[in-house]
Amino acid sequence: MPLARLLGAAALICAVFALAGCGAEPAPAEQRVVILGFDGMDPVLAQRWMDEGKLPNFSRLAESGHFQPLGTSNPPQSPVAWSDFATGEHAGSHGIFDFLRRDPETYGPQFSISENIPPESHLDLFGLSIPLGEGQVLNRRQGVAFWTEAEQQGKRASVLRVPVTYPPDEIHRMLSGMGVPDLLGTQGTYTFYTTTRLEKSGSSTRVVRVRPDRDGTIESVLEGPPDPLRTEPEPMRVPLVISPLETGARVSLGDVETELQPGQWSDWVRVTFDVTGPVNVTGTVRMLLVQDYPRPRLYVSPIQIDPMSPAVPISSPPGYAAELAERIGLYHTIGMPEETWSLNEEHISDAAWLEMLKTILAEREAMWYDTLDRNDSEVVVGVFVQTDRVSHMFYRGLDPEHPRFDDTLPEHRDAIEWIYTEADRILGETMERLGPEDELLVISDHGFAPFRKAVHLNRWLVDNDYLVLDEGREESDVVFSAVDWSRSRAYALGLNGLFINRAGREGQGIVAVGEVETLKHEIMSALEAWNDAETGDPVVRTVFDGLDIYPGGEDNAETPDLVIGYHSGYRASWQTTLGAVPAALIEPNAQKWSGDHCIDPHLVPGVLFTSFKPDREVLSIKDIWTLAEGRVH
Repeated sequence: MPLARLLGAAALICAVFALAGCGAEPAPAEQRVVILGFDGMDPVLAQRWMDEGKLPNFSRLAESGHFQPLGTSNPPQSPVAWSDFATGEHAGSHGIFDFLRRDPETYGPQFSISENIPPESHLDLFGLSIPLGEGQVLNRRQGVAFWTEAEQQGKRASVLRVPVTYPPDEIHRMLSGMGVPDLLGTQGTYTFYTTTRLEKSGSSTRVVRVRPDRDGTIESVLEGPPDPLRTEPEPMRVPLVISPLETGARVSLGDVETELQPGQWSDWVRVTFDVTGPVNVTGTVRMLLVQDYPRPRLYVSPIQIDPMSPAVPISSPPGYAAELAERIGLYHTIGMPEETWSLNEEHISDAAWLEMLKTILAEREAMWYDTLDRNDSEVVVGVFVQTDRVSHMFYRGLDPEHPRFDDTLPEHRDAIEWIYTEADRILGETMERLGPEDELLVISDHGFAPFRKAVHLNRWLVDNDYLVLDEGREESDVVFSAVDWSRSRAYALGLNGLFINRAGREGQGIVAVGEVETLKHEIMSALEAWNDAETGDPVVRTVFDGLDIYPGGEDNAETPDLVIGYHSGYRASWQTTLGAVPAALIEPNAQKWSGDHCIDPHLVPGVLFTSFKPDREVLSIKDIWTLAEGRVH
């Protein structure tokens, strides 16, 4: 995200910040509908641990109120499901079909949740590039969220960390969730300082090779966003120095000095990046000494937008983020702060990752209880995503068939059970804070399944002559780098989408309108008949026609032609999501990201608990507000 747009909002933020606490104390809410989300909570696992007496608060809620599996979205991805929840509509209406969307002209992937629109023009003067006007950040979710409708009806809404809420809606109180970028404009780029070469490194990692001097001191820098006022932007930098202690290391970042032991996380460090002229931007990071001297390794988290001085609005009103930080302390602001890729790349340990997650969980609890205790909103919605993240990274501990089960330490095999008991504790604390007239709904957006094998769907399309590579090429890198579009009829991008290379829609489309339906049904039949050559198991359970599950989507170029519902145990590979074609067709999933839900939605329903007996049938997550709306007086 170009920082010029961030800075353009700074004056507005400062003005509103001063007014955030002004005015009379709001009247208390006489009766509230409280919706508590636990992303990724699975009904089968919840029932198992309720039966074993490990989730007493969930059991109490189920016995006094109601419990059922809750239908998820199609596909069952978090941004899709939470958009269903917010709008009461399917993806064909709200426009969020996947974590990624494609540009039909270039076939390239883009982030689906938000979009940055830069200023229309700049003035280039004396080596500076001065923006004329402000840029814009858009939430790509369409439709009206129910909390906005509630406010239009005279109710007040507080919404905390719900996915797909960036930028924030103008309501009584909102802190944005999934979609908030780091200060680099990415969804989470961490920096890893190492004295040795790394065998692997993903796109979310900035690896910095460093060399100690004779005393063991390492001098380096932390690179921030590019200076937005330079015509040829270069990253703004803050000095970073690592020096040895008897055990551990002293780390100086900017003007903050911290002593760390191996495996120890630092407190929050505020980092100031000086922009050309009398302007600066602050971010916040936490650091982990992954490995001690003589070959130290230091992990620095993604640079968070500083909630005390946010470079872009991440809350409504804009001053709420800072007001909250004053009460509970600094906190992670990035939309997906649980650094799953640092664990997937094995740059940090299971233990260190879980310690990080505990910190994030404590922050979320403090926000949630703060909101409940203020009791000034008739609609209160909050989502804890930690159940989802632990399930993604530690399903291997539940699944003896997973390739990483044996090397998961016994003390980490119960990580999912642990996070469910934490959710139960949070539920208990929430119930203690409810008034006698309050109504409670507890939901999840989807459940979970094992992810044992990665499916290279574009390889299947090549092998079956639907996608054609350039002459002499056997593989293709991301963004279809070696694809011959003049002979290709279909391609896959994202976690569940498959697209026909349509003439007039795609940049180099060749399939005529009259040929589309026949081609779709041909591919659907072939995929549903596909069995794993190694085991004989079916790979795909259901292939959905996009026009069947998203009625009215004929004129929307972003609607996938087919949505792939994999069988349990299988999922699209990471290479598939970005448009690559590796040599293999199906590979064992050797990564710690070992559980998933991007499969047939009927296999991964979520959960619904209520403190009351529902007066109507609730089929899926998009029906939740219809159920809750009648409970608000």
